[in-house]
Amino acid sequence: MTIMNTRSIFLLVISTASLLTSYAQSSPATTAAVSPATTAAVSPATTAAVAPAPALAPAPAPALALAPAPAPAVAPVRILAFYNPQEDPSHVAFAESAVSFFSGFNGSRNLSFESTTDPAAMDKEGLKDVDVIMMLNHVPLDKKQRKVFEEYMENGGRWMGFHKSALYREGEWPWFTRFLGGVVFADYNWPPLPTPIQIEDPLHPVCRGVPERFTAPANEWYRFSPGLRENPAVQVLASVAAESFPLGISRVFVSEDLPIAWANRQYRMVYLNMGHGSNGFSDASQNLLFTNALQWLLATGMPVEEKVAVAYVTSWKAAIPDPAFVTHINYAFGHVNETFDGVIVDNPDRLRQIVALKKQKPSLKVLLSIGGWGSGRFSEMVASETYRASFACDCGRVVKEFGLDGIDIDWEYPTNQGPGISHAPEDTRNFTFLMRDIRKQLPNGMLLTLASAASGKFIDFKAITGYVDFVNIMTYDISLPPFHHSGLYPSSMTGNLSCYESVLAHVRAGFPLDRLVLGIPFYGKTSPDFPQGMGSYGKLIQLEEFEKCWDDIAKGPYLKDSNGKIVCTYDNPRSIGYKSRFINDYGMKGAMYWEYEGDDREGSLRKAVFEGVFEGVFEAE
Repeated sequence: MTIMNTRSIFLLVISTASLLTSYAQSSPATTAAVSPATTAAVSPATTAAVAPAPALAPAPAPALALAPAPAPAVAPVRILAFYNPQEDPSHVAFAESAVSFFSGFNGSRNLSFESTTDPAAMDKEGLKDVDVIMMLNHVPLDKKQRKVFEEYMENGGRWMGFHKSALYREGEWPWFTRFLGGVVFADYNWPPLPTPIQIEDPLHPVCRGVPERFTAPANEWYRFSPGLRENPAVQVLASVAAESFPLGISRVFVSEDLPIAWANRQYRMVYLNMGHGSNGFSDASQNLLFTNALQWLLATGMPVEEKVAVAYVTSWKAAIPDPAFVTHINYAFGHVNETFDGVIVDNPDRLRQIVALKKQKPSLKVLLSIGGWGSGRFSEMVASETYRASFACDCGRVVKEFGLDGIDIDWEYPTNQGPGISHAPEDTRNFTFLMRDIRKQLPNGMLLTLASAASGKFIDFKAITGYVDFVNIMTYDISLPPFHHSGLYPSSMTGNLSCYESVLAHVRAGFPLDRLVLGIPFYGKTSPDFPQGMGSYGKLIQLEEFEKCWDDIAKGPYLKDSNGKIVCTYDNPRSIGYKSRFINDYGMKGAMYWEYEGDDREGSLRKAVFEGVFEGVFEAE
């Protein structure tokens, strides 16, 4: 069974406990504290309705009963919340409820939550070891204090703001306007009402696990202008559901777009529009949104050494790939043999040449990918316990014989009938058995991965989670022109499925997001009248008779002929830039591409993948 290290487990962001603990252990030791004079204690008289903070899970038991090494001294994870006790009573009541709620985490796994009503605590000395600043209502900061906050955020600080913390009008604080996403307070509805909320980005860590529709406790909602969606740096996470409009009685919002939770990619921040009255923490779904937001702010992202850039390299090409911009090579292909009990390797001499690249780059991992489109015999093999055991054993032999780092299974697809390929209703169940059996036969430390259909169907992902290291999603070949075959986001040109929806389908099927790898095509999907043999990226970009176009919703390029007909959809460095940002924003494992030699001579696509995923450098605007 695959065992993940502690930091990798933390990055799943499953529980507040695991995330905050791991963050604390990775924080530099610091000793400064906020002056007791500026820190407000939680009032015992606070009686607002507050749903309890989620229980923190105990630390996992060690795998072996060994005497533990002395734990190194670590600084606490510090959260400092500001609020103004002179605000109107409803906003003070919310702030006190927030203090009560977040104080529930105090002392758990080295977390320190403190609150203050003194704006003077916004000074460099007081903030130098603060991990997150919260603003629970409108905090009156003077010019000097504003400057301190600006410097804190510009230097990587984290901010979680509620409701009236963002109540600044045009020209009042220009830096904060940019920080908030280029918007200023414009209006509010009245009276406060319970309101249906729509989660817009269920994959985002802030929204993960929150019901896509829930009813927020009574709140007055602020409207900001101009529209947040005009800013490409803004990620809208949730909004007032369309059926809520008209919203209000004496002050009414007519049907309109009303985001209520968002992040600005240029900073580590999240704004939440909730913040009115004592019942703000009485709903479990809304509370999960709040705790998720705090977890996300404290997360450090996927460690670079755990990310992957996987290149499929084929047996029928001759060129030896440059390993500089890949971490893993999946050699395509091996197959189930004719007697259903072993592995056939296509062009074994070429596989040995690929494995020899490990001398040039010792960190390189080389896997044999077994299967591929049109590769059969899987269904017959997995249906027999004897055949399955023999095949799994032979996978172990192949790994040892060729000096491989693991096996990749590319069965396209269990239970699905392809041309000349048998199938059976039991394929999905038997696929799980196959993963279990191969895992048992692989030497310790060897990888087991698989290629998955974009739909997320055909495989029981919950059942295989303990057997496979990561899943390469084939987020391509989804549609034919005029639709994108690998569009990142849904648009009028993405047909039935986008990459976003594909990843979401896998998460909903039960596989961890941080072990999913996004597939990127190095070729275009073309119409019948497109020039034959020119579908690879390296060739199609040389064609001058077509107009190069861009879909700014799906974030993908396409070609049109002289009649305006869409004849090819593909990926380029710009679209890969957006996909790389998506991978990093959502904490995915990395990127995979099919196939290496579809690139141009300069290696533009593979460089874009590597630089985007590993270095955060990409051509996206």
